[in-house]
Amino acid sequence: MEFYKGKTVWIIGGTSGIGLSMAKQLVNTCKVIVSGRDTLKINDFTSPNLIKIPLDVTNSRNFTEVANSILENFQKVDIILFCAGTYEPMSLKNFDAKHAQKILETNLTSMVNFIDIIPHFFGKCSLIGIVSSVAGYFGMPNSLFYGASKAGLSNLTESLYIELKKYKIDVKLINPGFVKTPLTDKNSFKMPFIISSEKAGEIILKNLPRKKFEISFPFFFVFFMKVLKFLPCWVRFKLFN
Repeated sequence: MEFYKGKTVWIIGGTSGIGLSMAKQLVNTCKVIVSGRDTLKINDFTSPNLIKIPLDVTNSRNFTEVANSILENFQKVDIILFCAGTYEPMSLKNFDAKHAQKILETNLTSMVNFIDIIPHFFGKCSLIGIVSSVAGYFGMPNSLFYGASKAGLSNLTESLYIELKKYKIDVKLINPGFVKTPLTDKNSFKMPFIISSEKAGEIILKNLPRKKFEISFPFFFVFFMKVLKFLPCWVRFKLFN
């Protein structure tokens, strides 16, 4: 954890799942700002190095206010980790337009608000990590709108990597496989190679300082998914039918 000593890390979507696990692992090493829609959920998580700020990523005005407040209180924010996201297993049989809209707003459209505040951090931030998913590699059953939102998020993150290079901000795309969280608890099927959110946080924090764009895990599951990604789509269609 030497890389994080003396730094300030802002974790957006840090009140549950992977974001919260990373906050807990970092809080004894550096200043950690945790943002989420409901920070009351983590009342039992306290530390002199921890600052909790409520944030609704789908609210542009709220996002701007929180960013300005952080900059008023901190000279710099070395690392910003965007972990906000939601999930609902969805197929045509259980399609719900409201849930679909919420998935898109939280996972993808919220990036409009995030990107809008990034220029405020030019010269004050050196690393941005964005949590997407291997679900964005290609279309899969029971993943309506979730997979599409993550595919869009991954594409957008690649663009940000190119754009922010000139401002000396490194961008990392984080693509986990199945991670045990309150969101994946909604799945009724067996999830291959599933890992704990603590392990996922550990892998991310270990790899953020390294010189590679994509942080994806677990290895064997990602390898299998990438093989499928580069196969002709008709092969995948056969497998999923």
